[in-house]
Amino acid sequence: MTMEEIYNSKFFQRVLSVGSCLALVSLMVFLTPAASRADVGPSNAEITAGVQSRLYHSGIFKHGQVKVQVRNGVATLTGTVDSYGQEMRAVRAARHQHGVIGVVDNIHVNTEDVSSKEIIKKARHAVLMYPYYTIFDHITFSITGNRLTVAGQVTQPFKKSDLGHILAGIKGVTYVNNNLKVLPVSLFDDHIREEVAERIYGDPAFSNYANQANPPIHIIVDNGNVALYGVVNSKVDRQEAAVDARFATTYLGLKNNLRVQS
Repeated sequence: MTMEEIYNSKFFQRVLSVGSCLALVSLMVFLTPAASRADVGPSNAEITAGVQSRLYHSGIFKHGQVKVQVRNGVATLTGTVDSYGQEMRAVRAARHQHGVIGVVDNIHVNTEDVSSKEIIKKARHAVLMYPYYTIFDHITFSITGNRLTVAGQVTQPFKKSDLGHILAGIKGVTYVNNNLKVLPVSLFDDHIREEVAERIYGDPAFSNYANQANPPIHIIVDNGNVALYGVVNSKVDRQEAAVDARFATTYLGLKNNLRVQS
């Protein structure tokens, strides 16, 4: 069969016809406006409504007022809340909304009538009330304006995360710089902690310390090195605590950072 006969055959014409139809369908799909396709994403109005619903169910309205505007999938948040924690909660709520591809955070934290001294006081109280804060953790604070920095050591990663969230919720705090160090997991360190704590708080000289709700002498153990932190009543107590720690067990080194109450 010659090429001309093949081209004129009914089978070849049917193949051409099917191929032409497929090509035409593909071209129609390509030229169809995006708005009319079934896979188009939610509109700006739908995304806005979704973010507003998430903000409401997150309880943001109890701590201030946040407004949202959406353009091309980017949600811009504006308004005022009472803490950095609520600001971050609003941002997370917006990010979790289907259709949001970015969030612009223009939320302002209200700092009126909140002093740095008051923030530090509330931060210390919040840590003392945290149920997993023990004598084997040590936490310090510093503040610049209304930006709070927390430092020190904790024995578990969840403590760092928990305390970061708790401190961010303090009214007037505009930012939390979480510099807490998570101490390494070590059976050797755990043994040292137990022995040093038993020796210090089992000393009759420190019975008044041991009976407090939050015993003031903190024992930090990091890779076999011991450091004592906290406040004691006298220089004698400071020296006695170091002696107790020194003879409690075997470890690499000891630093006595205890302060005498003024």
